[in-house]
Amino acid sequence: MADKQHTQTRPKFTWLFLATPIHRPKCSPVVMRIDADSEEAARAALPGWVLIFAAKIRTESPFLFTWSDYEHATLWSIMGSEIQLPTEVRHV
Repeated sequence: MADKQHTQTRPKFTWLFLATPIHRPKCSPVVMRIDADSEEAARAALPGWVLIFAAKIRTESPFLFTWSDYEHATLWSIMGSEIQLPTEVRHV
C-alpha cells in the first residue's frame, strides 16, 4: 500500500534553509528545502552551501498539496495536520 508511509521510511521533518554557495558568498540567498530526521543530517546533505536555518516542518502531515506558479517561478506547498480530538470527555 503506497498511500501512507511510516516514519521509518520517510524522514520526520522538512528543513528549510536560506543558502548561498560557499564559492559565491555575496550572491542573493535561495531557499533550500530537504527532508531529514535531524538538522545535522539536513546540513550534511547540502555540502558546498552556507546555510542559515529558516524552518523545521513535520512531514507526518496527512494533507499535502503542492503547485507551481510558473509566471513568478515559485513552488507553493500547503501542509496540514489532523486535529486530535479527546477520546474521553470529562465534565468539571
